[in-house]
Amino acid sequence: MSDKIRAFLSIDINEDDLLNEIVEIQHLIDTNAAKIKLVERENIHFTWRFFGDIKKRRIEQIKEKLSEIDFGSFDITIGGVGTFPNIRRPRVIWIGVLDNIDKMRELKNRTDDLLASIGFPKERRKFIPHATIARVRSIHDKAHLQENIQSIANHKVGKMTVSKISMTKSTLTSSGPIYETLWQIEA
Repeated sequence: MSDKIRAFLSIDINEDDLLNEIVEIQHLIDTNAAKIKLVERENIHFTWRFFGDIKKRRIEQIKEKLSEIDFGSFDITIGGVGTFPNIRRPRVIWIGVLDNIDKMRELKNRTDDLLASIGFPKERRKFIPHATIARVRSIHDKAHLQENIQSIANHKVGKMTVSKISMTKSTLTSSGPIYETLWQIEA
């Protein structure tokens, strides 16, 4: 048995009405223009920090260190559809955050500072708060896909309160990942 697990930190979206609205947006993605894999409703979350395969003892060190974080809960509005790396080469389709992005970034920076103090290097790329809603496997009609994504880019989902950071275990299976919350740090 391995002493490693695949894990990440996340801000979970638990409100049914928000998840239902996100699923509605997923259904607006034109699957005729590209081979698209939609993220399962129960797996939609804001990725905070992806660790990949990590030793179980490190998971406990992270929990201990992040328990030092002191943050007040705050509201965000979920909305705005975008792509990574960009609209010309969409590989990931995501839904973002429309307000309090500075609070999200501040909390992310504090999280990264604490993780750096126990040996996890800071991420170099700019943090863009997002929840992956689909992955593009291959593109049949690039212009149409780009047009389709731009047509849904301004959708607004609704408000949620950020009050917890979750450590999530990800088990990869042939039918997709299975997520299990290991622990949470509360505001």
